[in-house]
Amino acid sequence: MSYKVTEKKSSEVAFEITVDKEKLEAVTKIVSEELGKNVKIDGFRPGKAPQFLIEKEVGKDRFWAEVIDKVVPEAYYEAVVAEKIQAIANPEIQVKEFVPGEKLVFTAKTAVLPEIKDFKYKDFKIKHRFEAPTEKEEKGALTGLTEKYAEFKEVKRAAGEGDRVEIDFKGTLKGLPFDGGESKNHPLVLGSGMMIPGFEEKIEGHKAGEEFDFEITFPKDYQAKNLAGEKVKFEVKLHKVEEKEIPELSDEFAKKFGLKDLNDLKKSLSKELAMQKELAAKRETEEKIIEKIIEKNRIEAPEVLVTEEIHRMVHEAEHNLGHSGMTLDKFLEMSQKTLEELHKEMKPEAEKRVQVGVLLGEVSKQEKIKVEDKDVDAEIEKIIATAPPELKKEDIKASYDTKERRREIANNLIIRKAVDRLWELNVEKAKK
Repeated sequence: MSYKVTEKKSSEVAFEITVDKEKLEAVTKIVSEELGKNVKIDGFRPGKAPQFLIEKEVGKDRFWAEVIDKVVPEAYYEAVVAEKIQAIANPEIQVKEFVPGEKLVFTAKTAVLPEIKDFKYKDFKIKHRFEAPTEKEEKGALTGLTEKYAEFKEVKRAAGEGDRVEIDFKGTLKGLPFDGGESKNHPLVLGSGMMIPGFEEKIEGHKAGEEFDFEITFPKDYQAKNLAGEKVKFEVKLHKVEEKEIPELSDEFAKKFGLKDLNDLKKSLSKELAMQKELAAKRETEEKIIEKIIEKNRIEAPEVLVTEEIHRMVHEAEHNLGHSGMTLDKFLEMSQKTLEELHKEMKPEAEKRVQVGVLLGEVSKQEKIKVEDKDVDAEIEKIIATAPPELKKEDIKASYDTKERRREIANNLIIRKAVDRLWELNVEKAKK
C-alpha cells in the first residue's frame, strides 16, 4: 500500500491511497472464504469452493463490493497511523480506480483536531475577584426561603397582585382561534410576568366565578410572528383565587430544616450564599481566561464537530421544552422557524463550545494531563455517595462501569484538570 497527502489544512487532511495487488489478493482471499461459508455449492465444503464459483453464486458486483468495503478501512487506518494524525470523524471515501484483483485507488478526506501553532495559554495575569455576601443579599436569601415555603389559601375577595388564580382562557385573533391561545384550569400567579404584558393586570379586580373578556395587544417583537403587534380578544373564566401566606421567620421555621433556631438558620444561609457567590466568581474568572486564550490564538472549530454540537444543543433544547409540556415541533411552529433556521441561530454558540473543547484538549496535551483508572473509580464512588438513598449502590455502579461511561467520566476529569491548570497558570496570586 502507498499513499500521498493531497491536502492538509489545520482541521482537515485528504489522502490518495493506492492498494497494490498483493494486499488486494490477501483481502480477496479472506472475503472469498467468509462468503463461501454462507453459500452452498455442490461438491464443496462451506468456505472451500474456488473464488470464481463464489463470485458466480453471490454476483460479481456484491463480491467485489465486499472486497472494497474490507480493504478501504484497513488502508485508510494505515495512512492515518503513518501520518500521526488524530481523526475525529468518519472519512469521506471516493473510489477513483478499481481493477478487480489488481489495483484500487481511492481518496479519503477526514476532519482532524486542528493544530494550534505557537499556542499561547500562560501568564495572562487575570484578576480574580470575590466579594462576600452583603447584608441586603443575606436578607434577600431569607425572604426567598420564606417565599419558597409559602402556602396558598383560597379566598372569596377579588384577585390582586401576588395571588394565585386558576382560569380558563380562550384567545381569538380577528374572530379566529390561534395555537397556544387556549387553556383550561390554568394556574397563574398574578404579577409573575408569565403571560404577555398586560394580561395578568386584566385578571386583577375579578372574583372567583366571574366570566369576562378583554382585548390586549401582543408585543411587536413577540416570537410568534402572526401575533406580533396584533390586538387579540381573550375570554376568561376565573375559577379560584388564592392568597399567599408567607411563614414567619422564627425559631420554629428554622427547625423545619433541622436547625436549632433562627440565628442558626441565618448563619447556614450566609455560608451557602457565600459558597454560591464564590462558585459564580470562579466560573466568571475561568471564562475570562478561556476568552483571553481564544483571543490570543487562532483556534479553528472543525465543521463536523460544530454540526455534532448543534445536534447536541437541539437535543438539550428539546429536553428542556419537554419540562414545560412543549415539543420542539410546537416551539418551531410558534416561533415560525424551520429546524434549519434554528441550526443557523445555534451555530455561533456551537462554534464557541467547540473552540473551548479544542483549546482544553491542547492544554491537556501541552501539560501532559492524564487520567488513570483509579481516578475514574474514585469519581464513580463520589457519584454513588451523593446518589439518593432509594437507589441501590450496585445498580449505580453497574450503570457507570461500562467502557462508554468510563470514557465519558475520564474526558470530564481531563477537562476539569485542564481548567484547574489554566487557573494556576493565569490567575494573579493575591498579595500578602
